[in-house]
Amino acid sequence: MAQRKYYNPNTKYGRRKLREDHYRRVANMTDDERSKLEANTFGCILLFIIIGGLIVFFFGGDGLMRWLGGKHPY
Repeated sequence: MAQRKYYNPNTKYGRRKLREDHYRRVANMTDDERSKLEANTFGCILLFIIIGGLIVFFFGGDGLMRWLGGKHPY
């Protein structure tokens, strides 16, 4: 197996190379592996939405902004 080169994610070139590597890995996955990846992604997004909804329900919009880092209470 070839050693993967680590690109600097803080540069435009590094972000592009990492994005290309990711798309190449996903394109070479089997359907079962890809469906597992998509299920995990969907689960994480759903969990994020549920937590955000609970924060809005209990603390209102200001609580959500604090959780997201938009407004600081100090």
